[in-house]
Amino acid sequence: MIRIFAIFFLAALSLANAQDPLTARSATNAIPMPTFIDEKGAMQREWMLQNPISLEGPIDSNYVIGPGDFFEILLPNGSEFLQVSPEGSLAIQGCGMVDVSGLELKNAKKKILEKLKIRYDQRFTGVHLAQLRRFPVSVQGAVLNPGQIIVSGQARAKEAIYMVGSYKHTANKDSVYIYRKGDTISTAENIILQAGDIIEVPHKDWRKTVHFYYAGKTATIPYFPERTIKEYIKEAGINIDQNFTEVSIRFPEENFTRWININQINNFVLEPMNEVGFHIQAPFVYVGGAVAAVGRVPYTTSMSPADYVATSGVTLITGDMQRITVVRNGKRISTDWATGEILPGDFIEIPRTVYEQTKDVTYFIASLVGIVATTLTIYLATR
Repeated sequence: MIRIFAIFFLAALSLANAQDPLTARSATNAIPMPTFIDEKGAMQREWMLQNPISLEGPIDSNYVIGPGDFFEILLPNGSEFLQVSPEGSLAIQGCGMVDVSGLELKNAKKKILEKLKIRYDQRFTGVHLAQLRRFPVSVQGAVLNPGQIIVSGQARAKEAIYMVGSYKHTANKDSVYIYRKGDTISTAENIILQAGDIIEVPHKDWRKTVHFYYAGKTATIPYFPERTIKEYIKEAGINIDQNFTEVSIRFPEENFTRWININQINNFVLEPMNEVGFHIQAPFVYVGGAVAAVGRVPYTTSMSPADYVATSGVTLITGDMQRITVVRNGKRISTDWATGEILPGDFIEIPRTVYEQTKDVTYFIASLVGIVATTLTIYLATR
């Protein structure tokens, strides 16, 4: 009798141990403790169990879920971090696959919670977005550091532009576009970015800009009527406390350059397309011909051709002031000796007067005749 009772007791105990632990409930409705023994399946899902970093800020409930987003799934025995697969689904162990890509966050959370009901008591489950997906976008055009950057799934166009150093002075902020999968989208509403987007920040019309060159740097600034060089310098943040003494203003369409002293920038008003250069040392003008001191003279904006010639010590007896010529950029041009404009690097040539040239020819002929006469005399004396 005792043997029969022992056999019956062991059989009952075996049935109790074989009962599914996920469906077993105690009289006090204890929290279920699921166990997972599919090690192969767990190894295949390692890429979805990465540890995400914390969110940068609050997430809009209308945020659209996509591949790469991380969810934290709260379960009775702990939590799991799952990443949305490239196919747009989550693999919840013990519940199966749930497609969430393309759903707004609030709807994706509802769908995941519904899926969890298959196996878990909904009183002890939860879900929230743990980390936004990240993807590359490109920013090009009138920005300081164009190139490719990595943004989060909630990033907008303007945020990406600031990530590459913000706009250049020449940027047309009102005409920014996004190229997305063959379509062109205006960013007037500062839309949310998608993977592969190309943000184009166009330049303003180059004919409505002015350019600055200083200390090996350049700056292009939109043109504003009646704005002086001093005002542009302040706008561009140019530091002129570097012993600059001269300023060149080039007019490209007229192929003309004007030079002014650094003290004149407060009053000099620029025109569109002007190219402004700052110079530490004044350049030179070269003088040659019928002058006492052939060489170079420091350039001064207020000096005329006659002033440069006088500085070099011209002798009015030998030099012809009316026939002054200037060599500029390899070309010889005529200029008025009293009012003509001289630019840095010009070569001023003072030709000799006709009288001096005739006198030189006369001296040459006289010398030649003397040489011939002397030679002939020596020849006859030796015969």
